[in-house]
Amino acid sequence: MSAPRALPLRISFLRGETNGSYVQRLAWANGLQTAELLNRLGSGPATPIRPDEEELYLNAAALERLSALTGRPTVLLQQALRCLREEFLLTAPASMAAWTWLSPAPELPCVLRGCHRCGAAKGAFSPFFVWSDMPWQTCRRHGCWLDATPLPVTARATLRACMPLVLRAEQQRIRFERRMGPAGRILFADALSACAYWWNNPRLSLPVWIERQRPFPGLDYSAPFPALVLIYPEVVRLAQMFAQWERQHQAGLLNPDAWMRQMRLLFHSWGSPFEIDEVRLPVEMWLHRHRGHTVSKTRAPRWHPPSQLAKALSTCVPRGVPKAVGRAQATWGKWSCLPFRYARGMGVLPQERRTDILHLRPLYEPTEGTYWAMLPQPGPGCEALDPRRLC
Repeated sequence: MSAPRALPLRISFLRGETNGSYVQRLAWANGLQTAELLNRLGSGPATPIRPDEEELYLNAAALERLSALTGRPTVLLQQALRCLREEFLLTAPASMAAWTWLSPAPELPCVLRGCHRCGAAKGAFSPFFVWSDMPWQTCRRHGCWLDATPLPVTARATLRACMPLVLRAEQQRIRFERRMGPAGRILFADALSACAYWWNNPRLSLPVWIERQRPFPGLDYSAPFPALVLIYPEVVRLAQMFAQWERQHQAGLLNPDAWMRQMRLLFHSWGSPFEIDEVRLPVEMWLHRHRGHTVSKTRAPRWHPPSQLAKALSTCVPRGVPKAVGRAQATWGKWSCLPFRYARGMGVLPQERRTDILHLRPLYEPTEGTYWAMLPQPGPGCEALDPRRLC
């Protein structure tokens, strides 16, 4: 194919944008369908165009034709669009497709919808998609949360009040992962999985989360998003506690009892009774699976859940997870040693398991300090409303 003539209108590059998103915006800006513009790049598969889920990959010849269409040198295109770089170009024989759409590999970043206000500032008023190393992004400039789960505009606007807290937690996570290196992402995934256990069961949901939910009674929190917007600070703090355990045992300085006392104080600050086995279950499981890393001169806590709790573990696998949610959870699920995932929620729990939150009474003992006693659950018909479902 000869080099095509340049299109009349150029468009700005957007930070982190995918090839497929850029080509789609280029087509729309010039009054073309995306398929029409792709035909000018060469032959390709007759598959649906999904820039929100897949990436567009080109061979070297198609890249040259895209350069001619945009009026920009290939070097500039490769600097702005990561998947146009040499290592991502298709290397099939010339008789094969010049371009194709492929889903990102599990080890690659995720494709997310970009911040519409950032796009509008550069003249992009249509939806566009960007790469993210996590299944979500926060736009610090405009204070918004970006993920792969479609949410009504009203829901996103409602949660905007939580964004200052989330943005601070996101900055802490980034600093934490930079300090810890590759282990930081793994420990964060462990904390995220542990929090799914407490979140999915309204009896165990941290009171600090329930208080944070009260201004937004109409939202459905049974999926990871917008749940994560509300619980993010505690996830990051728990990851830091897991990191403290790892650093101390690698240095031979671990005191398990002192670490557990710190955890108890932390959970008390969140309003949750860490003394109760049912609450402590995911942390004990994490310790049990990490005990092989503990140096020999310290003793890692071992905990074997009662049969009732062990049986409950088998019900922590989500059912009927939306495709976008499942893909997002797979991203961090492969890093964590814990089995807990979001999206089970109250919507799929059988009626007999929709019990109330924990009813607790703080008690004081001179030698033990403050601890918690669990009160009997209320009788049928007297349960408190689940704050996740006040619709």
